[in-house]
Amino acid sequence: MALAVIGGSALILSQPAAAGSGTFYVDGATGHDQGSCSSQSAQCATISYALTQATPGATIFVARGTYPEQLSITQDVTIIGRSPGHTIIAPPAVVQNDTGTDSPVPEFAIVDIHDGLTDLGSVNLENLVIDGGAAGSSSFSSCADNFPGVFYHDASGLLRNDILSDVEMPSSLFGCQTGKGVGALVATDAGRTSNVTMARVTVTGFQKNGLECIDPGTTCAIENSVVTGRGPTTLTAQNGVEIWGVASLTFQQNRVSGDSYSGPSGPAQATGLLVLNVGTATVRSNKMSSNDVDIYAGEDPSFPPLSAEGSWVFRGNKLTKATDDAPAPWNVEGQGYGDGLVIDSTTGPVQVMGNRAGSDFEYGIALYGATGVTVHGNGVHRDDDGIYVGGPGSVATASTGNDIKGNRAFYNTNDGIFADVSSVESGNTFVSNSLHHNQTFEAQDSSIGIETAGTANEWVNDHCSNPHTVSPAGIC
Repeated sequence: MALAVIGGSALILSQPAAAGSGTFYVDGATGHDQGSCSSQSAQCATISYALTQATPGATIFVARGTYPEQLSITQDVTIIGRSPGHTIIAPPAVVQNDTGTDSPVPEFAIVDIHDGLTDLGSVNLENLVIDGGAAGSSSFSSCADNFPGVFYHDASGLLRNDILSDVEMPSSLFGCQTGKGVGALVATDAGRTSNVTMARVTVTGFQKNGLECIDPGTTCAIENSVVTGRGPTTLTAQNGVEIWGVASLTFQQNRVSGDSYSGPSGPAQATGLLVLNVGTATVRSNKMSSNDVDIYAGEDPSFPPLSAEGSWVFRGNKLTKATDDAPAPWNVEGQGYGDGLVIDSTTGPVQVMGNRAGSDFEYGIALYGATGVTVHGNGVHRDDDGIYVGGPGSVATASTGNDIKGNRAFYNTNDGIFADVSSVESGNTFVSNSLHHNQTFEAQDSSIGIETAGTANEWVNDHCSNPHTVSPAGIC
């Protein structure tokens, strides 16, 4: 049974006795909800009715126009709009059509993909606009409900060439952390699986998260997509892309910008990409800019869900202009705003290689309480500090056993490389790094121990353009 919202009222369309698979056609201007809709000369008027005709494997072509519908998809199907930006799904209101995976939060999805019994294998949405402007302003009055534009729930498939716009609660609810507007959400119940690819997706006007993937049964690939936040806002700490506890993440060739919290309630970070407690992650060749933290990746065992951490790779990303729009007293170095790439409290193998970070308010690349991270061949310039290795992290106290090698740090406001001693740091190696024209220190190590020049870390063959501007003497 499919549910359509037409003119603000709910219309229940019954499943006909004889349904067909194959190809179906929808045209809201000329079609009629009768018959099989399997001919271009006899098209349906609504997507909802076409879904009642289609068995698994069908393809539904939808003409340009605006379709005031809320969709519940319970079979494998492909829905293709006329062309990007011209086939618009925009219900005037939404009703609950699902429930959250980790808690019984009601889900009011514009497009809900879930049959409740089996894992849906291939639900593809292409060339569609999912517009939540009208529904968001009319359907919510508290933080009790979630509002996804698209919700893949125990389901797999593809979003391609889609636009997700204005999936927002009313502005009075923007501070909600539970009950939130999300452009697209992928979530998986215990013992189930979801595998979703998002390619060439554009997200604007979201409330909390632009794209979100959660739960250990989830695999997400996000590619060639653009997510744009609101810019500095006091309403909420946005995350362009939020990834919690998934089995696997691939995130490549995306652009994420404009996620920055400027409210008075303390150091609440907004992030371009938030990666927490994931299994494996490949994050490469992305352009991230003007977020409080462009990329934040961490491990927190106290925060469910938790996938067993495998290899994480951050390679070839361009990270610029990480911001600090917080008011005083939070707008100072050390509060965690303004970092290009943060690795926090990780214990598994993490590679940070070939990235470029520049013009960031605080650190270009920062390790907070991280262990066993490889930081090779990166370039950091015109940040406050280029590379920071220290603590404490959100969970772990000290950064130990990290390998920082072959990086270039230049024209940074303070230090090229700063090994901090907020806690007892030890066992980090700094090898063959090139440090020049940094204004305070080319390299600074605040630890005390029995390694290089009385520090707790080892410095080998690092090159400083001005070796007198190091602390302590002899590390460069």
